[in-house]
Amino acid sequence: MPSSASRPRRLWGFAVLIGAAAATVLTSCSTGSSGPSPAVTVTQHDTPSSSDSTTTTPTTPPPSTTKPTGLPVHIRTANSDNATYGVGMPIIAYFSKKITDASALSTGTKVTANGAPLKGGWYFEYSAANKNYPIEGHWRPEHYWPAHSTVHVDIPMKGKSAGTGLVFDNSLTLDFAIGASHIVTVDASTHKLTVVADGQKWGTFPVSLGANNTRTLSGTKVIMEKGLDISMRGPGYYDPHVKYTQRLTYGGEYLHAAPWNKYNIDHGIDSSNGCTNLHTADAKKLYGFLDIGDVVQYPNANGGKMQLGEGYGDWNIPWGLWQTGGLVHSS
Repeated sequence: MPSSASRPRRLWGFAVLIGAAAATVLTSCSTGSSGPSPAVTVTQHDTPSSSDSTTTTPTTPPPSTTKPTGLPVHIRTANSDNATYGVGMPIIAYFSKKITDASALSTGTKVTANGAPLKGGWYFEYSAANKNYPIEGHWRPEHYWPAHSTVHVDIPMKGKSAGTGLVFDNSLTLDFAIGASHIVTVDASTHKLTVVADGQKWGTFPVSLGANNTRTLSGTKVIMEKGLDISMRGPGYYDPHVKYTQRLTYGGEYLHAAPWNKYNIDHGIDSSNGCTNLHTADAKKLYGFLDIGDVVQYPNANGGKMQLGEGYGDWNIPWGLWQTGGLVHSS
């Protein structure tokens, strides 16, 4: 993005994904059953000649066979079958109504990696990406996914309660792969981006980050989508061909090529609108190497800490807080 722009960090401007068939608008770089049965009275006969004795023995009532009824809640996921993701990619589910109880979902969801059960949980928020599905839930492991693993997800929710007057109307499964562990760290003090792949340093590249009035969010981000060639628009400028873009926030932070900002990249001067500006050759190399779901850490960027609703900010929520379920309690 052009340097030294003066505007809010996010949620203005837009970028348009250039394609032969259609254009996708993106945000510009910126930053009832009854109660238990009564006790049963049983008459016992010890011997034919003995007198009868009567005792009262409590019994356990049979489980209820009444199924929950109510308005249907449909589930869909942002993840795709047979895709390969990075180790930071959450499972993202959208719910067609505002569910009020996620107990059945929490206990019913089963996730395995290479066939072994994986500890994890759901966290809910108002949907930031899908207006027709007001609630979204993210499922993630306690730690990053195991690298080079095969993941199976089973969500057998059809007919289960989603809260009073609500019932899930579908079940679903997912099967996807996790690739190599790619952990990217962008150090604002050195103005360097470093990639560690499966524990080994892969490369280091110079960057320019957000200027003081258009700061880059700090915290752990996840690559959300990739665009080989997109248009970006903001106050006072328009660039129809920004190359090798990898999106990090809904508000418009990207890794991308910025040939117009070569001097500031070379000299460690932060002058972008919140994005991570790279030399074109470096952005191209990273675009070919990194995957959707890869982790990009900003431990000391000059902006506020990224939140879940600003992108895939799942890893910024401590595990203890995650287990509460967020917007919808799961226990």
